[in-house]
Amino acid sequence: MSQEGVEAMMRQGDWEGAMLACKAGLQVQPTNAKLLGYLGLCQFRNADYAAAEVSFRRATLLDPNFLDAGIKHAQCLDRLKRYEEAYQVAQDWLRKKPGEKTLMGLVTFLGPQVRGERQGWERTVGLSHNVILSREE
Repeated sequence: MSQEGVEAMMRQGDWEGAMLACKAGLQVQPTNAKLLGYLGLCQFRNADYAAAEVSFRRATLLDPNFLDAGIKHAQCLDRLKRYEEAYQVAQDWLRKKPGEKTLMGLVTFLGPQVRGERQGWERTVGLSHNVILSREE
């Protein structure tokens, strides 16, 4: 099946069909970065982040300018809780494409994770002052 056929299936929400078509296409063209990226998208949509991470990593190795696959690669690593790797991948791509909003968001979010800083409500634990949430009477 052609890349256009895979794209059509993805637009229609046929993620399983698109995944099968990608796998069949990769049997013929194992170094097709775009097909690997599409396969990664299908796997990502099915919440198979480990498989998607491999597909996106392979796609970016084959095409070092494949920005969309690079972004999804970092997002997969984040969902797999591999924060340091996700942070590094996002930073590497941000150097290639400064100002890209998704990458900037990933770097901003992942930075504290990598440094071991607390997030959200956990930041209030251990404050030097008392916080009163309700009056006890």
